[in-house]
Amino acid sequence: MPNVLLVDDEPSIRLTMGEFLKRAGYSVVIAADYDSAVTQKAEDLDVAVIDVNLPGKSGIQLLQTLCTAKIYVPVIMITGEPNLSVIPEIVRAGAYDFIAKPIIKDVLLNAVARAAEKKRLTDEKRRLEQEIKRYAEELETRVDERTAELIETHKRLVTQERIAALGRAAAQVAHEVKNPLAGLLLYSLHLKEKSSNFSESQTYLIDKIVDTIKHLNSRVEQILGFARPVSLTLVSGNLNQLVKDVLELLRPQLTANNVEVRLSLDQQAAYARLDQSSLRGALINLMLNAIEAMKDGGTLSVTIAHSGEALLLEIADTGHGISEEETKKIFEPFYTTKEQGLGLGMPYAKKIIEQHGGTISLNSRPGEGTTISIALPAAEQEVAHAS
Repeated sequence: MPNVLLVDDEPSIRLTMGEFLKRAGYSVVIAADYDSAVTQKAEDLDVAVIDVNLPGKSGIQLLQTLCTAKIYVPVIMITGEPNLSVIPEIVRAGAYDFIAKPIIKDVLLNAVARAAEKKRLTDEKRRLEQEIKRYAEELETRVDERTAELIETHKRLVTQERIAALGRAAAQVAHEVKNPLAGLLLYSLHLKEKSSNFSESQTYLIDKIVDTIKHLNSRVEQILGFARPVSLTLVSGNLNQLVKDVLELLRPQLTANNVEVRLSLDQQAAYARLDQSSLRGALINLMLNAIEAMKDGGTLSVTIAHSGEALLLEIADTGHGISEEETKKIFEPFYTTKEQGLGLGMPYAKKIIEQHGGTISLNSRPGEGTTISIALPAAEQEVAHAS
């Protein structure tokens, strides 16, 4: 039911026109002058019918006020005959239509019906424009988000390719070194068998040679292990139990470094599809790093929680922390903050977690410790039991 504002200073005309409009199905708001008419909000009106001659401010001034509103309201002006000289002024002020007195019922109703349709079409046009604008903004946002995703994916692919190339080069070097090292170890062990003929200092040097060759062999195996493709066998497993097993394996290191463990497991079974062996190795690397960062003791906090369809694992230490620049490089192969580290533990952990369909990130500040956040896809508990 369109709302019509009817403004006329003559009570009989207001009553007559008001009845015409009400019987035609309109909702009518009646005002006698400018001041009472402007109390009506433009957004509550569909059509305004205004007499040119009003006490105080004129109908044309009321027309101008309505035309400045943010919401369009078509205005039909009523003018007395033969005074048609005001029509150009009415048109310039923005009137939709005008009616001459005396008022004829059909003329009034036809003019109001046209104005109401004009109002409906204008409102619909505005609504569609706003909807198009909103869709355009949403599309622009989605394009920006997708572009950012593609840029990030490209960066990640470039980084992965660079890491893979570095791994292949390192593996080639390690492979070339492996056989000569094996030969050196055999020669050294053969020499050690004859150590009964040597002095104590010579025997000590032979032992150091054997230990050094074994250390180099271990490093070569680490490099080859990192560069070698990992084939995971994913089965349903409980992350809560896996973390408890890892902490139990690390108990000697925890005790030796005087590290207190604060363990907060998910209250429901934290099931995920896991390759137990490789993920255990990755978590051991991460937790050993945290323990070694707390040489004077500290607290290792391990938390597991559900978040939507993901399992969140957080490993936080109270160690010395690392700088922002070091944080950016921490997952690069052969980058290490340790004096004796090879720099493959963190990249290996990242590689394993990503092959599980998860993500890993690190947050750290010097003197404030380090927090590692891991997200893994959760599996439904009943599926886990079935497997």
